Amino acid sequence: MIVIITIVISFLFGSIPTGYLITKKVCGIDIRTKGSGNIGSTNVKRIAGTKIAIITQTIDVLKGSTPVALGIYLSRIIKLPVSTNTYLSIIAIATILGHDYTPFLKFKGGKGVNTSLGVFIFIAPIPTLIGLAIYFILRLCTNIVSIRSIAIGITIPIMCIITKLPISIIISTIIACVLIVFRHKDNLVRIIRKEEK
Repeated sequence: MIVIITIVISFLFGSIPTGYLITKKVCGIDIRTKGSGNIGSTNVKRIAGTKIAIITQTIDVLKGSTPVALGIYLSRIIKLPVSTNTYLSIIAIATILGHDYTPFLKFKGGKGVNTSLGVFIFIAPIPTLIGLAIYFILRLCTNIVSIRSIAIGITIPIMCIITKLPISIIISTIIACVLIVFRHKDNLVRIIRKEEK
């Protein structure tokens, strides 16, 4: 029951629509009706500015890391029916799914990049940091955020495989990668058509 409860809590925690709530409170706007319509920090930056975007980004990362940190703590004080790595991997995906498909906004959420970073910084720290490094390196080559975001999603599972992390963690990062790419499908279409801003 504790495992099930923590997974549900992780999903709901990830579901907190940070960008929507902050822009609504500070700017009095519905971010879903502006720019790309996405509630993530990239669209928030375009509409509400860098400061609010950084706040949104920070909270989205914490949304990912907090449930995993709780899971790590629980795994140390109770006996789990599954391995710790499997338990944390399930929490990770539940949190990301909550962010991507928040029930608080009719299951329309963000693209999961920042929340994925928050989730995997504890589960797969080295691959996550390498993914971040790739993001900033690509920043020197392209201003298209979606390309850099997808690069993070692809880099993390590849590095998990290279560094031979447990299979449950590899699977969870692959699922997260698929979600990131899928959530960027419209961006990919625009990139192919050379219409992406």
